[in-house]
Amino acid sequence: MFHSLKICCSLVIAVLLISPALSPAAIKAKERNYLQEAEEALRNNDVDGALSALDEALKDNPELGPAHFWRGRLRAGKGDFEKALPDLNAAIRLEPVNGEAYAHRGYVYQKLSKLDDALADFNQALRIDPNNNLALFLRGLLFGDRGDSRAALGDLDAAIAAQPENREALQARGQVYVLRKEWDDALRDFDHCIQLNPKDPSGHTGRGGVNYLKGDYKEAVEDYTQAVELLPGDARPLAQRGYAHASLGQTDKAMADFEAALKLNPKDAPALLGRAELRRTAKSWKDALADYDALLAADPKDFRAMLGRASTFYGSGEIEKALTDYTEIIRRYPAEAQPFNDFAWLLATGTTDGLRNGQRAVELANQACALTEYKNPAYLDTLAAAYAEKGEFGDAVKWQEEAVKQAGEEAAEVQADLKTRIELYRQKKPYREILK
Repeated sequence: MFHSLKICCSLVIAVLLISPALSPAAIKAKERNYLQEAEEALRNNDVDGALSALDEALKDNPELGPAHFWRGRLRAGKGDFEKALPDLNAAIRLEPVNGEAYAHRGYVYQKLSKLDDALADFNQALRIDPNNNLALFLRGLLFGDRGDSRAALGDLDAAIAAQPENREALQARGQVYVLRKEWDDALRDFDHCIQLNPKDPSGHTGRGGVNYLKGDYKEAVEDYTQAVELLPGDARPLAQRGYAHASLGQTDKAMADFEAALKLNPKDAPALLGRAELRRTAKSWKDALADYDALLAADPKDFRAMLGRASTFYGSGEIEKALTDYTEIIRRYPAEAQPFNDFAWLLATGTTDGLRNGQRAVELANQACALTEYKNPAYLDTLAAAYAEKGEFGDAVKWQEEAVKQAGEEAAEVQADLKTRIELYRQKKPYREILK
């Protein structure tokens, strides 16, 4: 059967904001030497020294707009967003047409998850200066996070046109292309990142993610291997490579990668999930449950962990626990098709007398099929089995034939398995899955 859950990789590409290089000339020494001291400190990359000088400048003159702006900008660069915000507020109050101040305050709002405020500031920065590169870049990220890929591409295209070697913007645009499944464009951007800096792991992980999603698993392994070498203390590329190895059927290498990732970070969720799925596939039920439980202890709403644990309970014969888990999953995730399908399969084909329920199985299977527009052959197979359990064999044959029709691109053994049940239902016999 091909109802067993597949390992999924949630491609995750981290986009890090690196503040543009500070231009010492941007701080004008007007009245006090403190600004000159701040300028000199920045020339020497002494951020703390610059902040100290700006503190003194503002003690002497609290209404010094440039000092507020640069102190806010430097504090934001250090991740001290709560302290940066009052400075940037003051800078905007004192210099309302300072587009850079709006762009940097928008960045702070973005980091504080005040996204509507961030968007308003980016818009204002671009009204003042339509070519403000920081505002274009950050607004593009915000649109991308909100799923507005078209608007995100517009902003990121403009940011890259102004700064063609802006790797952060290239990485962000590559990610948007991934969301749009425009693989060639995504590969182009990640290739460009690698050309600009072959030692930047973000380009390699980005390209690895695209290759993984395209099904080019061997190439994905090569990309992730580059990232592993560049990030020897980071669990993430190891876990990502583990998924690529697993997709190639190289389970020993996959397990080695997941174990290595968990040595670096015992709480790494992708590595825990990958190991859990391998253990479940190997029918190491106790170990798989330990991993799923660890994931759910960290995040009780982890969909993949909930689904994996339910499948593990089912596979190990703990049917009542599986039923409990599936009931909770479909309550929490009514827009996800797979739990409806898996729940229906259990109720339609389980060998435990008294737990099967043909009517309920038909309802659940129809929901899974409706969510996938009746085009998923596995879910159609479940719907047929549900009708057979209900005793409506005409409908069972109809939907099993439709499952075969929709499975035209599946492996030959999958199609053969589907076809065997057509004859079974014609003989008015329900299907029973024997757990091994």
